[in-house]
Amino acid sequence: MSIFITGRMAEFVIFVIIAAATLYYLWSAIKGKVVELRPLPQFDAISDGVDKAVEEGHPVYITIGGYAYLSGLYATMAIAGLNVLRYTLRLAIRRGATVHLPVPRQPEAYALIDGIYREVSVSEGKPEAYVMDNVQFYGSNEAYYTGIAGWIARDGCSLYLMIGAAGGGIDTIPVHWAYQAGAMRIGGTPRWPHQGTFTMLNDYPLWMDDVYALGARCSEDPIVVSTQGGADVGKFILVVMLVVTAILVAAKQPIVAWLNM
Repeated sequence: MSIFITGRMAEFVIFVIIAAATLYYLWSAIKGKVVELRPLPQFDAISDGVDKAVEEGHPVYITIGGYAYLSGLYATMAIAGLNVLRYTLRLAIRRGATVHLPVPRQPEAYALIDGIYREVSVSEGKPEAYVMDNVQFYGSNEAYYTGIAGWIARDGCSLYLMIGAAGGGIDTIPVHWAYQAGAMRIGGTPRWPHQGTFTMLNDYPLWMDDVYALGARCSEDPIVVSTQGGADVGKFILVVMLVVTAILVAAKQPIVAWLNM
């Protein structure tokens, strides 16, 4: 009896290659060899947006997305968003900008968001920068986006970051309000149905894996950055397979039949 599920050999081979590549880049990071990430305009834009907030006297809004759970499909998106949140908080507190932190509709990340805010305030030598009311939990979809919209209407907005596990109207409506307030907007989600929407709404959109790349860059942790190297190997394999498959189909040849045993 075969130890492999029939028709799953291709997936198994790809998994082994990506796992090996990930372990290699992880080992390299531990040894001190850091993966070089491509330039990300969105990363530089965060600093510019914080400066804009200081000059205008309006807050920086940072959300990890209305669907940011810490389990299941959305966990990695939420973690990437939390890395960006920490980095942006550090810049904002260091330069004297006010921050507003909306909590996702499901409050799994509430304690982490609040804890990061406290920790960064203390580490920057400005414990007074932590203000409890700057972390707001609204609850349901409607309460979430109307709550953020009301917050922006009351206090204004110079920079709006939405990076993580986003939903449709729940996250697009607040971005529109940020636009109406004249804010710089940086955002995106790995959820593929929403790529076009956030491209239209943001000055600096992030597409799919750009969210993870920005999260890794903002983490400033070589171990986290190394994960992008393993992911790139997987993307390269899939692109090669796509090209080869297209050629074989055009030539009316069998497509690696032995992989589907």
